[in-house]
Amino acid sequence: MCPEQTLKRKNIEKIMTSSVASDEITAQQKELANAESKLKHMGNSVLKIKDKVVLIRQQLIDARDQYKSKNTKRTQRALTNANDRLQNLRQDLDRKQSEYRELKLIVRDQRSLIKSLEKKEAAKQKAVAMFLKEWESDYDRNMRMEQKTVQQRRRTMKT
Repeated sequence: MCPEQTLKRKNIEKIMTSSVASDEITAQQKELANAESKLKHMGNSVLKIKDKVVLIRQQLIDARDQYKSKNTKRTQRALTNANDRLQNLRQDLDRKQSEYRELKLIVRDQRSLIKSLEKKEAAKQKAVAMFLKEWESDYDRNMRMEQKTVQQRRRTMKT
């Protein structure tokens, strides 16, 4: 095989295998990184609220015990406050958990989008490489035919 054909083949293989990340893919990867960061923070927030719920639940149990042993306004107020705090924290926890689930879905969709964009880019590169290979072979065939025609004309001129 002549060096020119070897070079062409290497160029086509390079086009097929090199990963050229388009601007769209890099932009989507940045969005994915942001979404993952938000997801991590939201997960930490949910864990903190769960810990607070456990703490307030224990305080509520203690307040109930105190109210049963001492039926005073102070213990009744402590029981009511603990009950209200627990209810508010549970609502907050429900809201944060739903946001967390939504963020998880967003991250999942973002990852699948990036995968499909990468597949598209790879298919595009493969198609370009195949087109170039076909085009070069057609072009080379035409050039050989022209060279052959020129050589035949020269031979006819000499004879």
